[in-house]
Amino acid sequence: MSELPKGWAPSALQECCTVISGQSPPGETYNDGGIGLPFYQGKTEFNDLHPTPRKWCTEPTKLAEDGDVLISVRAPVGPTNLANETCCIGRGLAALRPFRGVETRFLLYQMRATEQQLASVATGSTFSAVSSQQLKEHQIVLAPSNEQPLIVAEIEKQFTRLDAATTALKRVQANLDRKSTRL
Repeated sequence: MSELPKGWAPSALQECCTVISGQSPPGETYNDGGIGLPFYQGKTEFNDLHPTPRKWCTEPTKLAEDGDVLISVRAPVGPTNLANETCCIGRGLAALRPFRGVETRFLLYQMRATEQQLASVATGSTFSAVSSQQLKEHQIVLAPSNEQPLIVAEIEKQFTRLDAATTALKRVQANLDRKSTRL
């Protein structure tokens, strides 16, 4: 790691959050009808920020809470989302519940920034996976707690600018397509 700003420190996940490994409940407790808690099994339910439920569970075994960072721990390792409600997590996911003084979205962006690093320690012949211990030992860099909200705000400001630029580019492309069809 290069020189860190004053007050920043490397940290293993287990030092800054509770790591909750998912566990799949009995198959007969799953349903497609919205009965019970949303049940997330892996990256396939992930979107840009929050997952979309496809299955629900009436007898959950492992729970993530609203605000936990959800991370795919197998096939593929590393993609993240934020839980936006209490939900059941299967063995393809883990939940990271930040300790006091650690901003949830700061942890999310740190995990996204170190996704390749985590994926590089994955093992498995059929599909790649990381163990609970590997996840607990995964290193991120923590900014002082008073700086984390400012960093998150700046990251999200830049994402907003990027989204606006993408929208403008699509509009220009559509205008060019219309003009080229008229020629």
